[in-house]
Amino acid sequence: MEKLTEKQKAVLDFIEEFYLENGTMPTIREIAAKFNITIAPVQKYLKILEKKGYLNKKESRARGIEMTDRQKFTPVPVLGNVHAGTFLEPVEDAQDYVYINTDVTRSRECFALKVRGDSMEPSGIVEGDTVVISKNSQIANGDIVVALVDGEAAIKIYSKNNGKVCLMSTNMAYPPIYPKNYKVLGKLIYLLREYRN
Repeated sequence: MEKLTEKQKAVLDFIEEFYLENGTMPTIREIAAKFNITIAPVQKYLKILEKKGYLNKKESRARGIEMTDRQKFTPVPVLGNVHAGTFLEPVEDAQDYVYINTDVTRSRECFALKVRGDSMEPSGIVEGDTVVISKNSQIANGDIVVALVDGEAAIKIYSKNNGKVCLMSTNMAYPPIYPKNYKVLGKLIYLLREYRN
């Protein structure tokens, strides 16, 4: 790959640091704000970095930067919120994307959801986390899943005994749920957390 100028390397370094800190690629506006420049120079830098083989830019996505010379990442759509507590709302259309190492996603179809509530805190899932869910995965007792019950989504531990399904929280303040009408959307395979000080 071609050598980078000091400014080009600064932009590339910022993109990598932003991803490591946030689990998602920066937008053009976020890059512009970092360097106190307008959008046009950022677009120029991205085109140069793409031409030199350091990244790919998907024009149809706000966070469509992909690094080429590092580990491959898969864009996973963030489809809304999931409640770790009582049930909240149906899964929605993609609001954003997080980029997950392909070693994690492999060839699985995945989606991501923001967590609200505290019912799964003892298992290490807290409000504000982003959970990555694998669709169409085989579900076993003890798996953490996202399930729709009467059209509302929640994250729970799945258990099935004698044909009866139980969705459990790890916070004992929340009682088990024995749903009649439910659909498991997938199981937890990865979790992202934003550092807050």
